[in-house]
Amino acid sequence: MNTLNEVNHLNLFIVLGGHKCGTTSLHHYLGQHPEIAMPQLKGQDIFNKPRMTLEDYRNQYNTITKEKIAGDVSSAYLYSEKACINIKHYFPQAQLIAILRNPFDRAFSNFYDIAETHPLRRRYVFEDICKNPDNFLDEGVIYLGLYYSFLKMYLEQFDRNQLCIFLFEDFVKNKPFFFSSLFKFTGVNPTFLPDTSLIMRKGGKVGIENKTIKQLFENQLFHFVVGKLVKPFTTSNQRRLIYLKAKNMFVKRKSRSSVSNELRENLINFYREDIVKTQDLLGINLSHWL
Repeated sequence: MNTLNEVNHLNLFIVLGGHKCGTTSLHHYLGQHPEIAMPQLKGQDIFNKPRMTLEDYRNQYNTITKEKIAGDVSSAYLYSEKACINIKHYFPQAQLIAILRNPFDRAFSNFYDIAETHPLRRRYVFEDICKNPDNFLDEGVIYLGLYYSFLKMYLEQFDRNQLCIFLFEDFVKNKPFFFSSLFKFTGVNPTFLPDTSLIMRKGGKVGIENKTIKQLFENQLFHFVVGKLVKPFTTSNQRRLIYLKAKNMFVKRKSRSSVSNELRENLINFYREDIVKTQDLLGINLSHWL
């Protein structure tokens, strides 16, 4: 099997995750950089497929040129042994990026995302998790925030200098620093700052309430006609940004309930050992999570 360089002579970086760490928005923002080629759709998670081939991967980058580097953003690769093995096998020199979020905040966001999008799956309240987290170890809400073992898995396969760690707090509160650092790591122009005015998966989204508007946005013929009209004057990234901003105008959001300091502290204590092991493994300071 050919390696990436033998296939398209391009560098590759892969955002491994984590889950509920801004990867949906990040996929869109990275696609704005003129030196980065991103797949049209996020979440294809090709490295997780049982019979992944290099041709599958190439098909994501039909319009890529030699001047660009290829980017791949997933929220699932970090937790997948299959993805780790496939990345190592096909692209052993790939640059890897992981975004880590305070485990409590990640769990809170994860729980309410499930509760809002799949209400029938909600069998308990978040306070139950905070009180007795050991009872929910099999739930993604809990174990996806236990970063240590997943990061250790990758560092057993890849050199430490191939893995760059970012914190979700910087992604949210200090975007110039975040993107400058990320672009430096990937080797593209670090002064470029993408338009981050649109948050792709902001917490509390409940969808479009107006049925007519909702049907319009879901109508494929409408997409086709409008796309044809604006295509001569815009790039694919510009068209997607226009569409998402227009759709966002009609999305109603609601606030989420808060959790007492006592319950928050109880869940943080559950994560404490894993946080300490993670910061020691990576050589970074995560004490502000404790």
